[in-house]
Amino acid sequence: MINELSALRLIEEQFQGATKCVEVGIGDDAAALRVSPGKLLLATTDCQVEDVHFLKSLVTPEELARKSVAVSVSDVGAMGGVPKFILASLGFSMNEDERFLRDLIRGFRSSEEEFGVRLVGGNLSSSEKLFLDVTSLGEVEPENLVRRSGAMPGDAIYVSGTLGDSALGLKLLSDGKTSDEYSYLIGRHKCPKPRLALGRRLALSGAVTSMIDVSDGLLLDLERITVQQGTGARIHLSQIPLSREYSAHVAGYAEDFFETALSGGEDYELLFTSPPGRRDEVREISRALDIDITEIGEVAPEPLLTVLDPSGNEIDIKRRGFIHLGN
Repeated sequence: MINELSALRLIEEQFQGATKCVEVGIGDDAAALRVSPGKLLLATTDCQVEDVHFLKSLVTPEELARKSVAVSVSDVGAMGGVPKFILASLGFSMNEDERFLRDLIRGFRSSEEEFGVRLVGGNLSSSEKLFLDVTSLGEVEPENLVRRSGAMPGDAIYVSGTLGDSALGLKLLSDGKTSDEYSYLIGRHKCPKPRLALGRRLALSGAVTSMIDVSDGLLLDLERITVQQGTGARIHLSQIPLSREYSAHVAGYAEDFFETALSGGEDYELLFTSPPGRRDEVREISRALDIDITEIGEVAPEPLLTVLDPSGNEIDIKRRGFIHLGN
């Protein structure tokens, strides 16, 4: 079991040290941070709970720490911002020890370097099950802020990367399939890569009208930037981007070939809308960053989400995505 006082000393030792943006860091009642003039502060939090968001037996402490940071900073990137600081609240059960904590710290330290953030505070608690709650603080210029609202009828709908890989990777992990054959899909689940550079470039371009990261599934997150804002969407099934690995292995884990890609979640790709006249700008950003961006549909005036097969017929999709409460 982790001792709170020794844990606090260890964390303070590992993450102490002043920088020009941090006036007061870990070790006081609160962090004192310098925010750039003329910019908005973005604040978001995301929780990883044992047996809800992860299975402890399938992830290392380093991987868990990194993923908890990645999924939190992803929300900052989806609004066109740059993540700067993180705070971490950790709940430890009777089953974690100091070695687990040291490994967890290594994951947070590597995340600082990878995502350009600084851990400046948090909280420790006992808990029946392990949890990590990470708050991310970032900056964005008011004119470059991208929200979920803003999509207009006729806008093109785009998504980065490929979909369904993370959800399929979790199914493979849970089934004990850990050989090299499945490493790509498992890696997409255990080590998501938030599209921070892409979100920033899209925001600076002014070519996007709305944006969100795909955390709970394409369809559910698409509803959040269309149906919940008073518009609708038409998605063309034949245009959904899929990886070779997904196509090769999904048949063993889903009756419907596309369901996991549409509803699986935890891809942390960017889903955004853009006026049709700005397709060339979107393509240029894709080329410049070497990130695939696929046009998958269009925003519709009626507040309905429809999925169309190659013949233009509407498909009934029963599962929309991951709903955290009451699912």
